[in-house]
Amino acid sequence: MPRREPGAPTPLPRIKLLLIEDSTHDVELTLLTLERYGLQVDPVVVHDHIGACEAMQQHTFDVIVCDYLLPSSSGIQVLEVAQRAAPETPFIFLSGIFGEQQAVETMRLGAVDYVLKQNLKVLPKAIRRAVLEVREREKRRAAENALEEVETRARLAIQAAEMGVWELSVPSGSVLWDERCRALYEVTPSCNLHLDQVLEHCHPDDRAMLRAKVEQALSCESVFHAEYRVQLSGGRLRWINSNGRSLFKDGRCVRFSGVMQDISERKVATQALVQLTETLGERVEQRTRERDRTWELSRELLGVLRFDMTPINFNPAWEAALGWSRDQIGSLRLWELIHPLDLDATIKETRSIASGNVSTRFVNRMRHANGDYRWLSWTIVPENGLMYAAVRDITDERAVVEELAATNKRLREQIDEKERVEATLQQMQRLEVVGQLTAGVAHDFNNLLTVILTSATFATRDIARGNLDKARTRLEHITDAGERGARLTAQLLSFSRRQRLQPRPVDLNATVRGMQSLLNKALGANIWVEMSLAPDLWTASADLTQTEMIILNLIINARDAMANGPGSVLLRTHNVTVEAAPLRPEDPEPGHYVVFSIVDSGSGMNEDTLLRAFEPFFTTKPVGHGSGLGLAQVFGFAKQSGGGVRIETTLDVGTTVSVYLPRIQGDAVAVLPSPAPVSEPHQPLGSTILLVDDDSTVRTLTATLLESFGLKVVQARNGPDALNMLSPEIDLLLTDYAMPGMTGGELAALVKRSYPQLPVVFVTGYANTDVLGLSHSTVIQKPFSERDLRSKIWAALAR
Repeated sequence: MPRREPGAPTPLPRIKLLLIEDSTHDVELTLLTLERYGLQVDPVVVHDHIGACEAMQQHTFDVIVCDYLLPSSSGIQVLEVAQRAAPETPFIFLSGIFGEQQAVETMRLGAVDYVLKQNLKVLPKAIRRAVLEVREREKRRAAENALEEVETRARLAIQAAEMGVWELSVPSGSVLWDERCRALYEVTPSCNLHLDQVLEHCHPDDRAMLRAKVEQALSCESVFHAEYRVQLSGGRLRWINSNGRSLFKDGRCVRFSGVMQDISERKVATQALVQLTETLGERVEQRTRERDRTWELSRELLGVLRFDMTPINFNPAWEAALGWSRDQIGSLRLWELIHPLDLDATIKETRSIASGNVSTRFVNRMRHANGDYRWLSWTIVPENGLMYAAVRDITDERAVVEELAATNKRLREQIDEKERVEATLQQMQRLEVVGQLTAGVAHDFNNLLTVILTSATFATRDIARGNLDKARTRLEHITDAGERGARLTAQLLSFSRRQRLQPRPVDLNATVRGMQSLLNKALGANIWVEMSLAPDLWTASADLTQTEMIILNLIINARDAMANGPGSVLLRTHNVTVEAAPLRPEDPEPGHYVVFSIVDSGSGMNEDTLLRAFEPFFTTKPVGHGSGLGLAQVFGFAKQSGGGVRIETTLDVGTTVSVYLPRIQGDAVAVLPSPAPVSEPHQPLGSTILLVDDDSTVRTLTATLLESFGLKVVQARNGPDALNMLSPEIDLLLTDYAMPGMTGGELAALVKRSYPQLPVVFVTGYANTDVLGLSHSTVIQKPFSERDLRSKIWAALAR
């Protein structure tokens, strides 16, 4: 029979498992985890409380594992069904929601455990513990039944063994005997005996002993046992074994009773047993041989060692595991075989053992005769200045663990790849939102271009006629239109770029009012926005850009839901205090929140759609018609911000989506970002700027601006030309980032090799400079103003 290691979990036979889970992925992951931790299960998988009821009617299970959230029912309903159908079967909740209150409530209702899906490795332990507890109760129940049966058998045995029952009446000293006792003493049934008369029947050599034991039992509550001889007629003797117990109450003996049995034959047998003790030496020798046999055949490396690792005695398993001969092992100290990297840890462990501590599962490596190293797990007990060791070769087990680690690494890489793909899809979704605004944005840009082209035409004509006053007005119109176009472009780029959340105080009312024009363009001509803004709205903590994108995304969803007719979309803000614990993953935790709600009168959602609404990229639209509800992005934003989201919907009536953002406590007020004042303590007039840009028009205009600042400008059309023009007279490199052949980043890296102290300023039209690797560089965003260019150049030259 295989020997179980100390501390190893109790092996279990196959477990009959009822698993209630609606996700096939979670089912597969759960069963894989149980198999990985050594549990052999026969699973029956159902998806709701109805299927669970049918399964429990048809089968008997060792344990029930149930998801807390189910699509058409709840885990609590399944628990109620289980308590009716299989009340003795342990019930374990498995949930992706962390909530102490839910766990306590489920335990109060009868569940034996509550395991999180994020910590799935705990499930095998919980199942093992629950099954063992049930089986332990069954064992106790069986033991109680067995005890009752033993008591019944004992009564029968007393009768079968011809035992007599006796009782001493303490006040009177009279002895009450049954028929068997009278037969053993060979007295008549009508004879009433006193304790002294009973002692008179005892053999003179045993009488004092019997009297002393009776008096002891009568003086204190104790167990009575005596073996003595009874004198019978004709000089015959009979050995009696009497057992009883005295019971006391308030310090007085109130009952003294017991049984007696004829043990004359046993006494004869005892004499024979004394003769058998002469063979005890042979038996001890046999046991010693058995122990030696176990020592020789054990697959564990058993040994007795000194604290300096010198072996005194060891079994043959050492030779088989390490490949060294018995003479070789006995002639060296085991230090010589230990891996150099494990030597210090082994010395420290032996010092701890020498102090009287027991070592369990200490692991190190020892050199095999072929040069390889074997992993060994040591259990060592110190005694009488020696170490008694039981060592297990775990090299193969380590190989399995390393293979499992490699598999886990591959799994993590696959998860990372999945997250990367999801991030790409989310970026595409953001760009899709911008694409849906194309018509309105194109209209605005056409208006701006009309102003620019018309003003430029009239300005040219006015200059030719010498009418400079009107030309100045025309140029102002062109400047204003350009700035409006820059603001519109920056707003679109903020929606499309990828960025981490940067929470700050946000005034949702001001944010919504500022987006009204953009929202009207997104809704089109047949749908309009109505606003209901709370006047006492708290300040929220959120990323402003992401908040604007979420509002726009939800407005577009509302527009798509109202495709069958004109109407209005209500955008409402209000304060909410949540007290109840969340029941669904998207629900907010208890706390104070600032809420904005989008209310439409569209098609609404049925129950199935609502259950899947937050699945990434789930859509009810045909292929090619957009991302649909897109609520996975809303869910992620709300949860990352520390809030939540809720949906209230009625089919063919409409939908309300409410996003909860955490309130900022205290007196924090929302402020709009404003440019920091530029300090110009020193304007290095006459400095030389190397200007690099592949667009000749942009390069010429930028050079003109720089010269107007009092700077000297050297122009280069690309990176190679700039390297040829580079000299110690250059005070600053101003380069466009995106250029053919050599980017601005590559040019800057080459320049830094020769002139590491030369300041570099990048010019780019890209919104996400982190992607370009410019997060720690000085960057001027196109289009730029004269003030932006001057402030960045002065700051760079000042350094």
